[in-house]
Amino acid sequence: MDDALLSVRNLKQYFRLKGSDLKAVDDISFDIRKGEVLGLVGESGCGKTTLGRSIIRLYDITGGDIFFMGKRIGTGIRDKKKKISEARKSGDAVLAERLKAELVKAKDEVESSVGEGVMSKMQMIFQDPIASLNPRMTVREIIAEGLTIRGIRDKRHVNGRVSEALDMVGLLPEHAERYPHEFSGGQRQRIGIARAILLEPEMIIADEPVSALDVSIQAQVINLLNDLRERMGLTILFIAHDLSVVKYFSNRIAVMYFGKIVEMADSEELFLRPLHPYTRALLSAIPQPNPRYERKRKRMIYTPALEHDYTREEPELKEILPGHFVRCSTEELEKYKAELGPA
Repeated sequence: MDDALLSVRNLKQYFRLKGSDLKAVDDISFDIRKGEVLGLVGESGCGKTTLGRSIIRLYDITGGDIFFMGKRIGTGIRDKKKKISEARKSGDAVLAERLKAELVKAKDEVESSVGEGVMSKMQMIFQDPIASLNPRMTVREIIAEGLTIRGIRDKRHVNGRVSEALDMVGLLPEHAERYPHEFSGGQRQRIGIARAILLEPEMIIADEPVSALDVSIQAQVINLLNDLRERMGLTILFIAHDLSVVKYFSNRIAVMYFGKIVEMADSEELFLRPLHPYTRALLSAIPQPNPRYERKRKRMIYTPALEHDYTREEPELKEILPGHFVRCSTEELEKYKAELGPA
């Protein structure tokens, strides 16, 4: 996308585990437009949170590149070094030198972007509001930490910004002198949101911000995020496992399974025409407030070995319809097109 605020290209995040690699995120690419909400869904352990943490540089990525606001903010040094080593072993010195020059350039671009403060325009809301707030700091200190790191010491200015942020998330100025343990779960999450918006970011990564809250409080926090999105023009990567919430809140939805995106489409399109068997299985698990429907609802079980045969061809993310992508082989692509019928 030419108008993409965030571009992720072939992102890999591997962790060393007993001499082998655990592929938490495996070769993922996508874009997010400015002002858009991209919902990221999938079962626990599929790599959603790891993807969010990798984008915001809490992890050093293994491979691929991340571009934000037109700047490279992350590059897979380990993967690039491996390719250089392989080129040298094969005796291709010219390729090795070219790859080395590309690596040096990529590292310089990342360091330059970080030095320019580009990363301050991307903030994160964490899943657990208790664990993400320092219990020894007051709410004022927690929210103002970003300003402190920037070297802003004017107390009147800092206090004014903190009070403004608290007001925007529905809390009172006097709450600034309290500690996190004095608040409910929903209020703690509002404090986390206030911390995220204080530096007026362009983008927020919301990592399951409502999963630890009661259902009634979930609706309040989602509505708050929606209001802030419209008020501040925020772009949001919304990570969740509740498809009903994601459908309400997101413009587009990406479905993750086992470290890979298996389907991505506009919200309405995905619910209307799910194509990948895993997406269909997820949608079949959504309960409906209709007892007659519930009695007839059949839960689908996704078993990759029974659904796919990738012995002859590795699957890729292919565009079935404009803006609707599915990870499949060429044979499956033709099958999905036949299901959709003539355009």
